[in-house]
Amino acid sequence: MALYLKSKKFDLEGGKSLYILMHRKDTQELGVNEGDIVLLGYKDIELYVKVIITDSKISSGSVGLYEEIVEEYHVPESATVLVDIPSTSEALDAIRKKISGHRLNEAELLSIMRDIGTRKLKETEIAFFVSTFFNPGFTDDEIYSMTKGMAESGDILDFKYIKNNKDLVVDKHSIGGTAGKGITTTLIPILATAGLVIPNTSTRAITSPAGTTDILESVMPVALNKEEVYKVVEKVGACMVWGGSLYLAPADDEIINVERSLRIQEFQKVLVSIVAKKIAMGATFVLIDLPYGSGTKIERPDDLEFLAREFEKLFQKFNIKCVTHKRIVKGPDGKGVGPVLEMRECLRILERADERCEDLEETILNMATTIFEHTGKAKKGEGKDFAQDILDSGKALKKFWEIAIAQGAKKELKSTQLKLGNITHDVKSIKSGTIKSINTREIVEIARSLGTPMIKEAGIHFSKVQGDRVKKGDVLMTLYATAKDRMEEGVKVVDLEKLYEF
Repeated sequence: MALYLKSKKFDLEGGKSLYILMHRKDTQELGVNEGDIVLLGYKDIELYVKVIITDSKISSGSVGLYEEIVEEYHVPESATVLVDIPSTSEALDAIRKKISGHRLNEAELLSIMRDIGTRKLKETEIAFFVSTFFNPGFTDDEIYSMTKGMAESGDILDFKYIKNNKDLVVDKHSIGGTAGKGITTTLIPILATAGLVIPNTSTRAITSPAGTTDILESVMPVALNKEEVYKVVEKVGACMVWGGSLYLAPADDEIINVERSLRIQEFQKVLVSIVAKKIAMGATFVLIDLPYGSGTKIERPDDLEFLAREFEKLFQKFNIKCVTHKRIVKGPDGKGVGPVLEMRECLRILERADERCEDLEETILNMATTIFEHTGKAKKGEGKDFAQDILDSGKALKKFWEIAIAQGAKKELKSTQLKLGNITHDVKSIKSGTIKSINTREIVEIARSLGTPMIKEAGIHFSKVQGDRVKKGDVLMTLYATAKDRMEEGVKVVDLEKLYEF
């Protein structure tokens, strides 16, 4: 039997989960226990929320709404809302079927994406679904249906005909797995300077020391809503925002939360996730960055070719042009690892600073070249000079801060103004030789021990990178932390024999 209760706002945050407070008398009448998921309905809004039981914080006949429900879904104070026990989830039956090794049809996959996106499924149930990516895996038809369902589980944005772009909406995305996320942050303003419309969303770290979102928010707001994103893109032609603040493919966000706690990702899931988000952002041309090499997500050439082929094929099914950019990785992208350190690397390139990382700049220019030449902004063979001129002229730096200010940044900052952790430690080489590679997984362990990505001032600056000649006793890297115990933990994790290959 459903209950009709009066809503009351509580200044409490539930994070990614949605919570309500109910008086014990009402929960007994409804037949639910602490932590159970119930259906909360208001007009055309239906949310699946977790119940917190109280004897005193709210009276019988009322329901307490956490901040996220009031602010994100605009459920007002003193409104009459419905609270009911959810119907049996068809998605759970489909997940059980998949675990047993059977194929799922489109309706079943759409129901899974819908119930994940509306938070009807619990994290443990989502985790069981995530496990099916590893075994038994999915067919091409299942991947298509899942991508469609994931994209349609939230809003679909449309940026066509903004700034006379007609139907060309450009984006770039990396599959990740490398340390250093300065490419997207520096590339977007270069592309936007040339007149391309490029609304870019990014994620927080899953398996890396910092995600693009973690880096960006060290200098600008990234949690914009849909209306704010439209205004920014209409004004400056681009945005660099956190996808989690938008109602884009919410099923993916819930799955990412499970992946983050497990620190795992699987190729088919990466494929579905990225394509669904680009569909939701209205992209019509996408460059997919595929870094590969020892210690990255892609270590085998066969996996590289598989992903390149599958991305191009799946995007084509949704009428989106995809170009893949394959590059071998033997160390971090740039010399900084950690939100502020990586942001400093980006600004140094845009500022044309003498100490900028030329290898990172070259990678960025190569991607810009591909995009300019495939979208007709530059003739074949002329894209690199075109991109280089944008950088050297200072126009890309100007565009970066135009985007930042439009998103709510209070002022422009120079790379030298970014504050790093005040506790430092130099790690010196125990041998002489030429560095062949730096292990990404080891970098992640060190950086996480120092506190990244939550502590934005923490991280690693590499004085010596792949290809450099070093002598015994040379400083290889400097660790940054904001607390003594964090630094001690970071130093303890350093294993030079595993980290460096000479």
